[in-house]
Amino acid sequence: MCFVCLGLSVGMCSESDALIKTYVSSTLHSDDLLIHEVPKSDWDSLVMESKAPVMVLFTAYLCPTCFIMSFNMDTLDLKFAGRFKFYSVDLDDEPEIGARWGVLTCPTTVVFKLGKVMDKRTGFLNEATQMDIVEKYI
Repeated sequence: MCFVCLGLSVGMCSESDALIKTYVSSTLHSDDLLIHEVPKSDWDSLVMESKAPVMVLFTAYLCPTCFIMSFNMDTLDLKFAGRFKFYSVDLDDEPEIGARWGVLTCPTTVVFKLGKVMDKRTGFLNEATQMDIVEKYI
């Protein structure tokens, strides 16, 4: 997967350009690429009991828009570190969590604050929209 064009082949591609490939591989670590997934066993402690607001992206493995949104959320996670938390839930791996919150499709973004749903949106959200949501609940 190309980290520059996210597989969309928009002209610049880290898989074909040696300089870009070197830069991308030297600056990103596999643990830093995407927000962390929340397993059912950690849901309450990471999301429901969090003192900071939490944005959860409900995804699926074969959802390309989910992948793009995850990268956007990763950027927001760095910007709002300590003040807002960002997680994802794969609906294929954790269908119970999705059912509990009425998530039927992906991508779906839900913001929790002090254990309550503050915002819920279905479909692709660009980074600016995601940032607007974060700033609303911070």
